[in-house]
Amino acid sequence: MSVSPRLDQVSLAPAPAMACKLLFDRDLYTPCHVRVPDIDHRLSAIYVDNQFYSFLKIVPEARKALNVVARLGKRDYTAAITQTRQGYAVWAHEPQAVYAAPARKPDYTIRPVFGPQACLVVTDETTYQTCRLQVPDVTKPLMALTHNDRYYSFFKQDTDAAKVLDIAAKLARRGDETLLVIEPPTFTLALLEPNGRLV
Repeated sequence: MSVSPRLDQVSLAPAPAMACKLLFDRDLYTPCHVRVPDIDHRLSAIYVDNQFYSFLKIVPEARKALNVVARLGKRDYTAAITQTRQGYAVWAHEPQAVYAAPARKPDYTIRPVFGPQACLVVTDETTYQTCRLQVPDVTKPLMALTHNDRYYSFFKQDTDAAKVLDIAAKLARRGDETLLVIEPPTFTLALLEPNGRLV
């Protein structure tokens, strides 16, 4: 598998994997507003895992949402995607954000929500390698990827970004760690194998 460091013909600078929360169920986050140091007005945001993510944009297709996340990866390494009636909303991590209570309810607080595992999104071919992996519960070696000294077995490969994102979101919700490699027009989803060894 050869990967181009491009997404929809957009050149991306080499970067570590982007950690992306796939929050496709409404109970996985709390909507709110925040204030950040460099902006005067309140921003629409979501709150999950004691972190704030400010609203960036809505795009109609999963492929475009991943494009936005990949571009965001040039300046940050964490993002979130939610689903809306119009498509996919992309949210940017705001480490310096402060919760902004509604003006009419200044004592209103937000409830903590603990979300799923983040999916690691990779667009840079220099950050991983393909390999063959032996895992304890499977007799034959598996095709896999190695990234940051961790091994991920191939789980799903498809050109349908929405389908792959939906599967990744379900795996993350059940606690699995996933890696999503983007090689236009193909998306490869791989699953962490903590007990895997190279063969």
